[in-house]
Amino acid sequence: MLETKTRILVVDDHPALVTLTRHKLIQKGYEVLTAQNGEDAFEVAKTEYPDLILSDVDMPVMNGFELCRAVKEHDQLYKIPFILITSMVTTDHIMKGIEAGANNYLTKPYDDDTLFIKIEELLSNPPIPNREADYVDVVVEGKTYTIQADHTQLINLLISTYKNTLEQNNQLSKMQSGLNAANKELELTKKEHEELIHNIFPEKVAEHLLAYGTVNPERYEDSTVMFTDFSGFTKVVPDLSPEELIKSLSYYFDRFDEITGKHNLIKIKTIGDSYMAAGGLPERNNSHPIDAILAALKISQFVEMSAQNSDKNVPYLPIRIGIHTGKAVVGVIGKSRFAYDIWGETVNLAARLESHSEENSINISETTYERVKDFFECEKRGEIDIKYLGKVPMFFVNRIKPQFSEDEDGIIPNRLFIREYNSQVRNQD
Repeated sequence: MLETKTRILVVDDHPALVTLTRHKLIQKGYEVLTAQNGEDAFEVAKTEYPDLILSDVDMPVMNGFELCRAVKEHDQLYKIPFILITSMVTTDHIMKGIEAGANNYLTKPYDDDTLFIKIEELLSNPPIPNREADYVDVVVEGKTYTIQADHTQLINLLISTYKNTLEQNNQLSKMQSGLNAANKELELTKKEHEELIHNIFPEKVAEHLLAYGTVNPERYEDSTVMFTDFSGFTKVVPDLSPEELIKSLSYYFDRFDEITGKHNLIKIKTIGDSYMAAGGLPERNNSHPIDAILAALKISQFVEMSAQNSDKNVPYLPIRIGIHTGKAVVGVIGKSRFAYDIWGETVNLAARLESHSEENSINISETTYERVKDFFECEKRGEIDIKYLGKVPMFFVNRIKPQFSEDEDGIIPNRLFIREYNSQVRNQD
């Protein structure tokens, strides 16, 4: 007899709930598949053939009732036991579940014992569907439902629903007393996940990656990419020990992380002495060109000031910065080692702008210039010849315009800058 690990498909559009349920089922020895809506779950079911499906009712794209119906009508999937999870114990919900062909119900909130008992009952005594049974119309509370006249299935589901309601009532006090423990467990799980990937990925990406194991790539029509690179870095490296090299890069990059984070940018990656950040993603916004320039000004100032910090035992490394605004594709690649990355001509041009910049200078494209020229003093460089791209108009950003600057160096925006910034963002919305 061939033996395989029991496989359960968990379907819910709330990543935190999926992660928690998945963790509990794995501890019980089950293999767990996950999906964030009915449509994705149906595709998973057709290729992975789970032994049981545990699905929420309220989901986008395809809800739990629709998924259940699709499974029960499929020639290869109809025997799979199906448990619907709902927060509404109403006649309409129960009848819709019967209509769809559900084998059992769970109502929120439910405890672990109730969940495991229902799963084990269906797995040990799987229902035998009668696909030959006729369909009949049943009127309940003024609504008509079309159901299969399979008395066994109806009785089993109604008894199961009744027992579930009784069990819910009996467990209320127990669940209330155990709520603090459950919350603590959830916090521990959340902390564990945060330690694993929240420092690597943006929050939105991390949540989907934890819950579903993948993140759908997205196309952004408007984003800003910033590249930085240390001038003369290769000449300094031979004179540094490995420890000094890492300490030097950390000294600079840790501060870059702080600056970009404060200005609504996310770090994409570092490659050697190059640092890449982007704005306008994963949460779309209209302020990213201005945000990128503000961050670049502070990064440039920090690097210049580091020349005076000889007590840090970190070499002074002049920096070049390149910034471009345009279209991009963003996604997660890899199976065992995930990487959140960005691709497209915007990335390529930003990298070329950085390589054609000068020491402690911010070099931007004409596209970015048109978006930020009202706020910053920019110096036209003319058209610079770039290999494979031809002549590209470029501009140096020198500082925030005096009327918008809080300081003499033009690094810190004043209240007028912030007011105009907010006004422009609102108008673009």
